[in-house]
Amino acid sequence: MGQVLYRKYRSKSLGELVGQDHITDGIGRAIKAGVISHAYLFTGPRGTGKTSVARILAHMLNDFEYDDPCTHMDIIEIDAASNRRIDEIRDLRDKVHIAPTTGKYKVYIIDEVHMLTKEAFNALLKTLEEPPAHAIFMLATTELHKVPETIISRTQRHSLKPIEKSVIIAHLRTIADKESITIDDESLALIADHANGGFRDAISLMDQIRHGADKITTDTVADSLGIPPSALLNELWANITTRSPDSALTLKSLLDRGFQSTKIASELLRHAIDNSNVEIAEKLLEVEGSYNPEMKLRLLIMSLAAPSTVTQPAPAPTPAAPVIAPKTHVTPEPPKPAEPPIETPAETVATSDAPSPHPEDTWAKVLESIRVAGHSVYGPLRLAEAHLSEEVLSLRLRFPFHIKRIAESQNMKIIAETFETITGKSIKIDVGKLEATASKPAEEPKPVAIEPINLPEEPEDSKELMNDPLSIVKNVFGNAEVL
Repeated sequence: MGQVLYRKYRSKSLGELVGQDHITDGIGRAIKAGVISHAYLFTGPRGTGKTSVARILAHMLNDFEYDDPCTHMDIIEIDAASNRRIDEIRDLRDKVHIAPTTGKYKVYIIDEVHMLTKEAFNALLKTLEEPPAHAIFMLATTELHKVPETIISRTQRHSLKPIEKSVIIAHLRTIADKESITIDDESLALIADHANGGFRDAISLMDQIRHGADKITTDTVADSLGIPPSALLNELWANITTRSPDSALTLKSLLDRGFQSTKIASELLRHAIDNSNVEIAEKLLEVEGSYNPEMKLRLLIMSLAAPSTVTQPAPAPTPAAPVIAPKTHVTPEPPKPAEPPIETPAETVATSDAPSPHPEDTWAKVLESIRVAGHSVYGPLRLAEAHLSEEVLSLRLRFPFHIKRIAESQNMKIIAETFETITGKSIKIDVGKLEATASKPAEEPKPVAIEPINLPEEPEDSKELMNDPLSIVKNVFGNAEVL
């Protein structure tokens, strides 16, 4: 079985560690001077060499020849992701007092140390405070903010930085030449772009692609990464920047071909950054963290493709300079009677201010966007009576089950995100019951004098008849059969 490239070309000395000179130079000088700490903490992004530095340093301190995997009994590696409980740390604390067998130091390398539980950290803290003279701890983590300050303060911390793109390309070229891999510089640059500053991901990706093609090109790299074709991405970006309605169709074709919305958004983000378009870049950043990234991207493209409704008011005309006639002696004419002013109807007065969008139009656009996205909340939402103010969208419905459906957290989030995408403003949503509007009470009729009418006296047999319930029913419904 062949060895994967990232393990085959793992650094085995501080001199082979690429892109971390600020770490290797400092540690090398300290070891030569005999300055050794009892605990080291290596932090940084994944694939930048944290575990490699710890292994190299452990071998250097014990004058061991570096081998991979590590087989020395005095170098113990612990994966905190699978050994995170307090029992494992208690076992370590009990064995740490045992002297090393062949080396000068017993070195414990704890990878992904941030995965330890709170109780395990407390147990480790006691050992770090008073370690045996022969014990050295080397901790590695990608998430420093999850490591307690009490642990950090008792270690010598070294922060590994993401590796520069040019360094990654040069290192990949060296490996490709040694392994006889045919790959062009553009493909190496594309791999380095998506390595996020780490060697391991870059080498693993090149190792994966080389078995699927005789020659690695940008197309083969894009297919492996799931990146949409550059031609379609360029077309989509051009349609967005020109506010073309075709942008929605271009996006649909990309989604229909199986490309993920988050990948499309990340590639569009690169275009936005390259073109210094801050407004679009900020909106694209919201796609990946959205509840529904695909719907968020669709709504974003729809809003960007909509024509701008902001119009600049026409400049006011510059008044003409008054003409001053030369002074001459003129006999004044008698004043003419003033003519009555001509009244102009209010409807014909032209104004230069553009009308602000009506709240009903805004709500109609929100409903339409939710309908196009195909979300089920559109059903009860279209029955709501909406009232829109500056900061609150009030929705009133007649039936409680409609209110409960819309008030669900995911549905409230969809409505708020849609509203913010269309208007560019965040808003609070108030959902409640639609109260029946009280009608205006009718005026009481004026009393009218009515003359008394003398009615004939009711016979006695009729009074007895009305006391019988069955007779009453027959009297109302006639001779129909009564059940």
